[in-house]
Amino acid sequence: MRQPPAELLKDRVQSELKLHPRVTYQHAFADAAARDQLAAALPLLVPFGEHEYHDALAILDWDHRLPSRTLILRIYTYYDAGSAAMGMSAYLARAAEITRRDRFPEFDVPDYEGLAADEAYDIPVDLAGKVDKPKLVSEWRRRVAAPAADLAVELVRRSPQFKGLATANRSPYLGDLEAVGWCPPCEGEVTRWTVDVWYLTDFDGLIGRGFSFAVDPVTKTVLTARELLVRAAENAR
Repeated sequence: MRQPPAELLKDRVQSELKLHPRVTYQHAFADAAARDQLAAALPLLVPFGEHEYHDALAILDWDHRLPSRTLILRIYTYYDAGSAAMGMSAYLARAAEITRRDRFPEFDVPDYEGLAADEAYDIPVDLAGKVDKPKLVSEWRRRVAAPAADLAVELVRRSPQFKGLATANRSPYLGDLEAVGWCPPCEGEVTRWTVDVWYLTDFDGLIGRGFSFAVDPVTKTVLTARELLVRAAENAR
């Protein structure tokens, strides 16, 4: 029987946490007590859809500063043995590259961003062990299949939250409701994965304002509606 997600990830942080050399140089999270504290502070990660976590990698990465200000806990999760093997291979290759280039502490070296994984999360961690909100960084989060996207948009359109918006003076160039991606529970502060539907009400060329609706495609309900502020360079939260 597979471990529940929380137990699996806690175990990987407590007993198998991998440290970037530049984190090791700074003696950060070197002892068991610090790792136990970090493991206890982990937010709950829920596998997407009907998947389960077969395995995971936990890597404490550096912020390209010496001394560091905020480290990045990268959590890479895998649904089966095949993807886990690919993830470990990618980790070992990156570790070898870092070792080759880690010659002089004043020079920059690569980090562990972008390794192969079924789900990838970045979690900011300060040097005292305080954990910030996780962010799903897997590129597939932006790919919502047409049936789910269309359903989410229609559910928002019919919802009282959307009908209550004052949009009489809204410019038509801002477009319609748009399903922009999948949102995991740890980001949406709900218990299920949702489709994130955006509706812009204003855009000045740099910053867009509007509303974000969290839609549960399983129960076909709009769970939350909140104000949205997004910069033009961002295409996901």
